[in-house]
Amino acid sequence: MNESSTSRRGFLKVTGATAAAVVGVPTVAAQDSSNGWTEAESPTTKTLNDAVDTVEGPVAVGGGGDVVIRRQDGWERIVNYGPQARSRPLTGCDVTDDGKAVWFVGGSGVIGEYRVDTQTLTNYSAPKGKTSTWEDCAVVGTAGTDERLYFVNGSGELLVGVRQESGAVKYDDVVKPGGGSTIPGIDFHARQKGRVASTSQLVAETTDGGTNWEQIGIDFAGNAFYDIASVGAKDVNVAAGGGIVYRYDGFRWTPHVVDDDRQAIRALDRGTDYGYAAGNGGKVYERLSAGQWKLYETPVSTKFQGVAHGDTYDVAVGNGGTIVERDSSTDTSTDSLSSESLGVREYVEGAVTG
Repeated sequence: MNESSTSRRGFLKVTGATAAAVVGVPTVAAQDSSNGWTEAESPTTKTLNDAVDTVEGPVAVGGGGDVVIRRQDGWERIVNYGPQARSRPLTGCDVTDDGKAVWFVGGSGVIGEYRVDTQTLTNYSAPKGKTSTWEDCAVVGTAGTDERLYFVNGSGELLVGVRQESGAVKYDDVVKPGGGSTIPGIDFHARQKGRVASTSQLVAETTDGGTNWEQIGIDFAGNAFYDIASVGAKDVNVAAGGGIVYRYDGFRWTPHVVDDDRQAIRALDRGTDYGYAAGNGGKVYERLSAGQWKLYETPVSTKFQGVAHGDTYDVAVGNGGTIVERDSSTDTSTDSLSSESLGVREYVEGAVTG
């Protein structure tokens, strides 16, 4: 498979490290309603931990095994109690390249697949007897035919599965790309090329489908890592504590403070031509360029755990089942409006704006 713009949070979107200076700007007063983000009526009160976009709309997963989807007339729950019907929490998810299948993982070895095109749920839990909590997953390929699946857990283990012609999934031997530390984030930008981020401030990459891994940073990081977006060979972001999003250009890591309150950034969704982040305090961040992010205040102050850019809606999800959304056709251009009138804060590498 060739390099693509697909991130682990979206599908088929057409649309030795050296520290650089950490950049931040003063706060600009924000408004709740002028930037298009609104709180949606949620079908669950359980924490939602991750979100992706699909051909049927945004999907989020979370506590109690809940899986919810954004239909034309609102959000509804499509999976109760998880694939085993045991209410295990779901911690991470990804979507196939064609947007038709959502794979999700969670507590006690839970792995499931939900086909949004056929509305079918399949249980793949505890492969090879692995019952540790899966923290996150990545999938590359077309639903039901040639998926290559990557699952990471709290023991720092990676399990790779490949869909066979029979429809079954064949699993490789487990490896530890992060040296045994918990891996909260994994993302692949091509079938065999991707990265992981561990809780020991380590980022590792593979170019052979997960057999071999090379550490690429982040030597100077002093904050917890929560998520990673691997967009290309020279385009990686890591969401971290302290309001920081790290950027890797293939040669060096650059930390960007995208939140001057230094609240943690917990989720990323990236493609070649878009980028979103979300975290503590009910904040969402939009990537304007490699070194520039825009902060949006939303109507809530909750902790966001997942974010997704979609063809119909952009969404952020978090504690207590909270969902905020924005019509993705909304024009967020600042050509004719000031940052203050939009209720945003802008952060630019090497400069101050706003």
